[in-house]
Amino acid sequence: MATRTRHEAPRDITAILGMHTPAAKGVVAVYLVAITFVAVQTRQGISAFWPVALGLVILAAGTIGLIAVPGDPLPVPATWCLAAAGPIAAALMLWVMPVPFEVPLQAWTHGAGTTILCFMAVRGRWISAWWGLLGMVLVYALWAAFTNQGFLFGASLVFIEAAPLAMATLLSFTLRPSGKAVFELRDAATARIAALSAAKAAAEERDARLHQLDEVARPLLERIATAEEFTPEESATYELVEANLRDRLRAPALTTPEIDAAARVARGRGVEVILIDDHGMDATPTGISDLLRERITETLRDARDGDICVRILPPDRPALASIYVHDSVGTRRITFDHSGAEVQI
Repeated sequence: MATRTRHEAPRDITAILGMHTPAAKGVVAVYLVAITFVAVQTRQGISAFWPVALGLVILAAGTIGLIAVPGDPLPVPATWCLAAAGPIAAALMLWVMPVPFEVPLQAWTHGAGTTILCFMAVRGRWISAWWGLLGMVLVYALWAAFTNQGFLFGASLVFIEAAPLAMATLLSFTLRPSGKAVFELRDAATARIAALSAAKAAAEERDARLHQLDEVARPLLERIATAEEFTPEESATYELVEANLRDRLRAPALTTPEIDAAARVARGRGVEVILIDDHGMDATPTGISDLLRERITETLRDARDGDICVRILPPDRPALASIYVHDSVGTRRITFDHSGAEVQI
């Protein structure tokens, strides 16, 4: 049985029919007002009104349950309750009605009960809906028999409701499979859109990398192509560029202008900087990843000698990242959890 969480949109026939929309709730509210009005206006000759009121409450609860109860098909307990709503309401109301009816609409209960049964059928419980209709037929027939109006007379009052229930059953046979196909097609379309978006993002990222490479490496490659001897300053520049390109390949999550500049300055002081990205930060919220990058940038800016190794850990680790520092002050390791806070592991 398909279920849904509190915040998950329904993926069943109720979604196709819009049974969870404000419009559906508005229709139910108007319908409940209408049957309440009919119940009050057809009270002529009744011996007591409380059974009518109780039956009205039962029918109202069943109608609300049609749009409030999740699941496709309807859960079994809800199915039993909804199927019994019409017969129980009819039994309560008929025994206080005048014989014969003073107003033809005093037999309105079977119509209200059939409304519930029709939507039950559409929601996948058509067998129980037909049992509910049979229950109303028996209630009306027994009432007519005990009031000397004839068993068949009472049954004939409800037989007409077989027509809308039959149409609802046929609609269930056609609409429910179509609804399933609609959701499958929607999922397939969503998957295609996601794949196209991912491909577009990858292409844009590749173009950005190529543009960066062209800006950084082209002048150096043109200089190398001259086959002239390099000055010490040029050699140092080439080493820094090579290290930056290595960072871009080995640690894409740490490739930001701030980290690039701080790493370049640190390397210029003689600090050996190693950046490694094992993709543990790929799904990290932006605020946390920005906080971690700021901390890495500060560490690189403060470095004066020694070695610094920054690593984004794999996704399945308890920690998010670590910074290993070995310099003239000593050796230390800073570890960050998945909230961006420093921890001891």
